[in-house]
Amino acid sequence: MENNTFLQANLWGIIGTVSGLTGVIISWLTFKYNTPGIEIEKMRLIIPDWAGRDWKGKSIKDLESNVLEFKMEIIVRNKSGGAGSIDKPTLLLNIPDGKKLLLIPKFRTIRISPVTQHQEYQKESDNITKFWTVRHGKAFNLGAGEKSDEELEYEIYRNPQLIHEIVENLENIKYLVEFRDNKGKRHERQIEQVSKESEVER
Repeated sequence: MENNTFLQANLWGIIGTVSGLTGVIISWLTFKYNTPGIEIEKMRLIIPDWAGRDWKGKSIKDLESNVLEFKMEIIVRNKSGGAGSIDKPTLLLNIPDGKKLLLIPKFRTIRISPVTQHQEYQKESDNITKFWTVRHGKAFNLGAGEKSDEELEYEIYRNPQLIHEIVENLENIKYLVEFRDNKGKRHERQIEQVSKESEVER
């Protein structure tokens, strides 16, 4: 009887508490659903191994007009219900610098940003050529459940000294990427799949 009296006296308070907790849970679930969950699902870097064969041993002056290009196949997916973005990753080349710290080899890191725009042109007459810039964007922008499957390009040009350093150490480089997620948090990740351009079927 006392239990029934307690329930009667506090019924609306109990209902209010349950409703409040239910609201908090629903709000939390809604927040979790609407928070972007963008992840890099797959990366494959394609390295220009032909450069090691054709350019190794050349002087810096001989490489002045050359361009060195890396390509990366990448799949990015938003596994949540909210739209968001992450940076297109910067390619990191860790090159041994010949020094050691406590018997552990030291590396010099070279950062190469992805190509985010290119020039196109159209010849309108013998004397007039129209040029314009096509932009690819610096980030992957994905809606709920969307996936992006792209090939990114990383180019080094007008820097023969850097090309020379890379070519001379091509077989000993460790490849990583760095990027920032939609919260601005920095991530660094090693590329597990590295293929030689000469062995890739096109």
